[in-house]
Amino acid sequence: MGQVRLYRISLLLILVFMVAGILLFILSIMALRAAPIMSILMVIFSTFTIGSSIYLWRKRNEGKGFYWDDEGIVIDLKGNKVYWDEIEDIQFFKSSTTSFSKATVIYPHYTNHKKIRMRRKKFLPTSAHSINWILIEKPKEFHNNLMKVWEEKNN
Repeated sequence: MGQVRLYRISLLLILVFMVAGILLFILSIMALRAAPIMSILMVIFSTFTIGSSIYLWRKRNEGKGFYWDDEGIVIDLKGNKVYWDEIEDIQFFKSSTTSFSKATVIYPHYTNHKKIRMRRKKFLPTSAHSINWILIEKPKEFHNNLMKVWEEKNN
């Protein structure tokens, strides 16, 4: 089967983070005399959002993203995988409180949590791995194609 398709990081998300960070920075400079403590907090937050956009932009340019291949599914931008034989279920998740928090959630079998934790070099195991749709350029296509492949792997 090989790598099906690389789903890259959304340019819209990068742009929103960059614009929000720049606007917050400008507002913090303008409010420096009136509220110095609030301005410092706004500078810290704007630095974080600009830094996040730069990080995502670099990962996008490096060709990082989400995909699956014969081995398994890449679950983060570091290239960590959950292998097909470790997965118990894959589901769609949508929050009832916020409209933009949709995700594809991968549930590994509980016997594999420790193995995955050690492979990812994490301190604590995770019971599910979430791929947030806000990160991906074409999230519906990603989820639908992944579900088709998962059905084939299950049968």
